[in-house]
Amino acid sequence: MEYFVQRGEQKFGPYTLAEMQEYAQSGRILATDLAKSEGLLDWVPVSQILGNIPAPVAAPVAVAAPVETVPLPPNLHWGLLVLILVLTRIFLNVLSLLFNWAWALVLANWARQLSGNNKALVLVAMYPAGFLAGALAMGFASATHNSGIIAIGGILIIAGLIAYLVGIFKIREAMEEYYNSRENIALTLSGVMTFFFSTIYFQYHINRIHRWKKTGILS
Repeated sequence: MEYFVQRGEQKFGPYTLAEMQEYAQSGRILATDLAKSEGLLDWVPVSQILGNIPAPVAAPVAVAAPVETVPLPPNLHWGLLVLILVLTRIFLNVLSLLFNWAWALVLANWARQLSGNNKALVLVAMYPAGFLAGALAMGFASATHNSGIIAIGGILIIAGLIAYLVGIFKIREAMEEYYNSRENIALTLSGVMTFFFSTIYFQYHINRIHRWKKTGILS
């Protein structure tokens, strides 16, 4: 059985019972900290879980301090995100596109913190940049009746869209790598769902991670 430990607003784990004993012995976990496992309904003091179980007789080993975690992006419910995108698309397609771009950039900036590089952010940002450049080129071409520039405008828009899709998958890659190493919750994201639903799909899992950080249970 594995346990999560809470101290103030911070949560750590999961730890095995043996690990909790070692950390308590070395002072990394305090008797007044709270702990919880899947078999417990409420958080209880660590001392209540350890009870009279003897601590390991071996000399305490040095335990690294808890790794500083990356804050999650805004916990906008994925259903609300869908509603916003649908309503804005009904009343104003441009507004829906702008909101989706903005949210994708928020998630790409978060992925930059998860992975330590800005590839996702740059790639996602290339879509609005390519779209705007392409739209301006096509508008100019229409005014001057230049079919060559119209083709260039279309290429810019398509290139921006391709860069955006690559950036979306870079966000997926950063999430899986981070949540299978630093905060190991065995996160697996579907490539198909990522392709078709991107920001909505990511936000659904962000909602799950928010709940896990509060309850210690990944639902």
